[in-house]
Order: sequence, then structure tokens, then C-alpha cells
Amino acid sequence: MSAEPIERTYPHLAFVAEEGRVASFFLLLQQGVKIRSRVGCSVDIFLRQEIGAAPETINKIQSIMLDGKPVDDIGSALIHDGSVLALSAAMPGLVGATLRRGGAYSSFRGAITYHETGTVCTQGEGWVGVKIFNLLMAELGPDLLHNGVLLRSSDLFDFLRERAEEFGQGCSATLDSKPIDIRMLGKSTVLAGKDQVFLTVSIGPAKA
Repeated sequence: MSAEPIERTYPHLAFVAEEGRVASFFLLLQQGVKIRSRVGCSVDIFLRQEIGAAPETINKIQSIMLDGKPVDDIGSALIHDGSVLALSAAMPGLVGATLRRGGAYSSFRGAITYHETGTVCTQGEGWVGVKIFNLLMAELGPDLLHNGVLLRSSDLFDFLRERAEEFGQGCSATLDSKPIDIRMLGKSTVLAGKDQVFLTVSIGPAKA
């Protein structure tokens, strides 16, 4: 990673939102974002130390997918630079039971369960994709958004285009430290030519 701060490497869109508005941003976490974090560590360490998941929250994570494969042992599965980690609480039905880590049906998916292949996993810093679903969004989302996530400008544009008027109530925003009219964020010209955007969402009173 360059010594230059992330928010200087990418356009930095910073929202200040009233507490009740923060949940509106959780859909982005479901679609998938990237965070800059330590790599070469286990999924267990990543959950606890990199995204700040409390033990009770980890206990609620019933389905963990790493690079598209279910994870049973979070202590041995390693986070690589470029990995994509999907987290979900309990899901209904047979699919949910089959994907549940360490569950009675986990043997049904032996061929697709995640196993380390012996590929060198260099420790250091990297970008890790994160997807978070259902009730875990409320537990992990606020801290992730506060610390900042990287996402495609096109995804952010589509998201904001449908919600610009909604965010005009109870939110304020700056783009690269300059105040911006939230209604303008739904205009393609604002993010034109910018492939990715670093987004932060902090809780606080929206500035007039």
C-alpha cells in the first residue's frame, strides 16, 4: 500500500448522517464493498481484529463464504489479498442448514467447502471484499461505514440516484472535503471518470 492516505488515492465521499439514516446505507454492504485491512491472517482474526466483530456477533454468523466456498474452520481459513468474504446469520430452509458452518448437513457440501491449498499467503495489507447480509448489517455496518469502504462509482451512482431526495433529509455530504449538494450526487457528472470511490458514513447531526 502506498504511504498516501486512501482518501487521497481515491475520491472521498463523506456522509454525516443522523443515526436513523445510517441503516439506509446497509444495502451497499449487501452488494459488496472493499476494505483495506491486514491479510495473511485467519478469518477468525479478521473478524475480531479487522472489522471489530464482538464474540456474540461471531456466534451469530452461521454462514461464511470465502471466495465463493463455505468455511467451517474460521481458525484455519486464511484471508488473502483480493479475497471476498460473505457473512450471513442463520438462513431458512435446507440451503441455510447446508451452508451453516459446522452444522449437521455440512458433510453434504464436502466438495465445495473451503480448504487452504498451500498457496503462499503473504502477510501484510491488502484489499478484501466484504458482503454482509440480514441482521449482521446492523451489528457490523456502522463501524465498517465509519472506517470507510471502497466501492465502484457505478454502484454508488445507482444507489444515490434512487435516494438523493431521501438523503437530503438528515444527511450532509462532502466530496474531497468540499460540501456538496446531496441531490447532485445522483447526477452522473459528479462521479464521471472516477472508477472507484472511498465512502465514509459517520453518525452525527447533519449540517445545514
